[in-house]
Amino acid sequence: MWIMFSYSGWNAAAYIGSEIKKPERNLPRSLLLGTGIVVLLYLLLNVFYVYAVPPENMDGVISIAGLAVGNSFGAGFESVLSVLIAFALFSSLSAFIILGPRVYYAMSKDGLFFPFASKIHQRFRVPSHSIWLQGGIAGVMVALGTFDQILTYMGFSLGIFPLLAVIGVFKLKRSGNGPQRMPGYPWAPGFYLLAGSIILVLGFFERPLESSIAILTVLAGIPVYMYFRNKYRKDLAVKAKSNHPASE
Repeated sequence: MWIMFSYSGWNAAAYIGSEIKKPERNLPRSLLLGTGIVVLLYLLLNVFYVYAVPPENMDGVISIAGLAVGNSFGAGFESVLSVLIAFALFSSLSAFIILGPRVYYAMSKDGLFFPFASKIHQRFRVPSHSIWLQGGIAGVMVALGTFDQILTYMGFSLGIFPLLAVIGVFKLKRSGNGPQRMPGYPWAPGFYLLAGSIILVLGFFERPLESSIAILTVLAGIPVYMYFRNKYRKDLAVKAKSNHPASE
């Protein structure tokens, strides 16, 4: 599950699809190249870890990277690596600040979230209210859990929604609204669903507390979604009625 968390941003480029030039070409290219680079880096890092640290010495060690660097280049380089990891985390944080609030913004624009989330800053032209909301949620999570717990909770939570998105691919294809060409269909998305489901099941048995909280969080969103969806439909009906009043 933690390995899947390393790839959790593979679909993030789709969040800003409306802001990408020539999305029909650049969006698939971004997804494929980004995921490919992460795969390559992940494999190379793991080769380095296995080469530098005997497997029996990895038991109970959280910072395998620091241990591997210390064994290979000396203990002093562990601090250098910590600084580099901090910069990498800050870059990831920057990406999440850009991408995450766009989700709340889009939901709000579609009438499926609180209206304040679609407010745009007059000067900087960004969804400032959504950014503040995300910052508040992140602060609460940091205050309530350890790094290990948050990582597990987020890993499980982020493992659920890609599965739902891929299920949506089957729904689109069945309804005839999907793209005409879909390479690998249905075997590629089917394999993804199978592998992702197995990972979540095994992750639940390994860390039931954090996984259960993640499941409850997702389930709690269902009545909220139903409320906003029904409200949106009622608003549309009222607008349609006002635009086409019944004749006497």
